[in-house]
Amino acid sequence: MYNFELKDHEEPIDVFDDIWVRQEDNEKRTSVALTNQRLLFLGYDKFDCKETLRIARNIDYLRCKEIYYQINLEEIINIEKLENYIVHVSDSVTFEFDNDELFHLILEQLK
Repeated sequence: MYNFELKDHEEPIDVFDDIWVRQEDNEKRTSVALTNQRLLFLGYDKFDCKETLRIARNIDYLRCKEIYYQINLEEIINIEKLENYIVHVSDSVTFEFDNDELFHLILEQLK
């Protein structure tokens, strides 16, 4: 389950779970949501106090992934395919991912 709000005139395109993402030496598997305005990185809040209670079996609740990072699509300078897909957000900020479908959907939104 996902917990995020859309902006005015924003429409969801697709959500991808278990996407490999790397920025410099940092890499992880995460969820990524693509809208017509933003690229959203989603994960569970590890500091949620309800999670401690869930683990201790005192409560049961539906866990939701929340936005921990976002990029406005208008900030993307270009995206290229090398060994992985590389997204250039600025001259000094890039990140990589390895999902073909996400790559093609981002390209469609950038047109």
